[in-house]
Amino acid sequence: MFTESFFLKSFNKFLGLIQSSKAAAFVKDSLLFCHIDFLIWLVFVATVISTCFMGSGAIGAFALLFFALNFIRLLFKEGETVKISKLDVLFIIYFLFIFVSLMGSSLFLMSLKGFLKNIVYFLFYFSSVYFFLNNKKKVLPTLFLIGIIMSYESVVAIFQHFNRVEALAGWVDTSHMTSESQLISRSFGTLKPSNPNLLGGYLITGLSSIFAGFALNFKKKNNAWKQPGVWIYALLFALNIIAIIFTGCRGAYLGLLAFFALMIWLLNYYVKKVYGGFSNIKKRYKNLLIGLFTFAIAAIALTPSISRRFISIFHFRGDSSISFRMNVYEAAANMFKDNPFLGIGLGNVNFREIYGLYMKTGFDALGSYCVPLEVAVESGIFALIFFAAFIGYAIYKAFRVFLDKNASLIAKVVMFSIILCIVPTMAHGLFDTVWYRPQLQIIFWTNIAILNACVLVTQNDTLKA
Repeated sequence: MFTESFFLKSFNKFLGLIQSSKAAAFVKDSLLFCHIDFLIWLVFVATVISTCFMGSGAIGAFALLFFALNFIRLLFKEGETVKISKLDVLFIIYFLFIFVSLMGSSLFLMSLKGFLKNIVYFLFYFSSVYFFLNNKKKVLPTLFLIGIIMSYESVVAIFQHFNRVEALAGWVDTSHMTSESQLISRSFGTLKPSNPNLLGGYLITGLSSIFAGFALNFKKKNNAWKQPGVWIYALLFALNIIAIIFTGCRGAYLGLLAFFALMIWLLNYYVKKVYGGFSNIKKRYKNLLIGLFTFAIAAIALTPSISRRFISIFHFRGDSSISFRMNVYEAAANMFKDNPFLGIGLGNVNFREIYGLYMKTGFDALGSYCVPLEVAVESGIFALIFFAAFIGYAIYKAFRVFLDKNASLIAKVVMFSIILCIVPTMAHGLFDTVWYRPQLQIIFWTNIAILNACVLVTQNDTLKA
């Protein structure tokens, strides 16, 4: 890693010169700089909260302000340096292939718009890494904040479902339904735009933060079930699951299945390793878990609108929405075959222009409805390889800490939470591209930044200058 070390050492020397300059001394005495840590935290909180109510432009503005304040702190606070992890290297290589795709795009200006959106997300990610690296005590409050936001959206979604509020953007095939009662009322929350699939993906990405709150409260006492925090988080967790179901988003349903499958597997692995298996766990806990799963399955099975929505996943060409997606997948695959190395360029505007040459008549689309396929179509096979490597390595490092005997229980819970964020989000992304929306991007990259800043650096995974 000589190249990375050389540039990193040079950049940190440059930072040292700025930090020791007269300009730095002047900035340090300013009122803004004296309170910059508080301002950074305030803007970060505003950025996360803005995902609930605001459009892409406003969320992006908050994210850029967060980056600007972190950059000012980095430039002028004495002793600050840049640290790059191996995970960051994979991310940077992925970004470079995106940049190459931009430069090779036949529709450069349209692709540039998509590229600038990615720049905002990337800057937010690296700013978040830097922020959590210097503020590890903000990790748990951040997860708490995300959990509160998800709970708020869940309450709104449940209210919308029972009041049968009509979604402004939704698609339910009625060809297999015999009555109005079988038509699910799809919740969309307060997100902008009002889209049930967006809310479903948003709640899937944030569900793990509520689980982390539950686990952290559960571990505090031997009589954990007597603690109010355990029951509060258990209720919030249930509300989030119900809200995800009420979105009617089938990609979110698959993400939810991935969430529980992974959660059960990880818990089983951990319990076997620490306690010798579930046979040594108190019987009332096992009965409670079995009862909850039985109740959940029965509730879904006995509700026609929900059960039919879930079963429709397996209709394939028999469901108009799935059939539409399959047509888009076919066209997108052909786009990738014709542009395997550089892709077509970035962004949904660029995609739509090129897609018109491949689509079947009447099946217009703004994206491929599959995140890996979207990455491949937009930026080529090498971008997809490094994107997959980045996601895989993040999961691997979180899993290593989760199993580390020397790691604290809090670190284990946080890493467990991050794994439960990444995998279900990517599972949902196999069948939808709402992952590209800023609402999901902010929550997702916050989780990855927590992993990178609070674990990778402390685990000697940093590329030394």
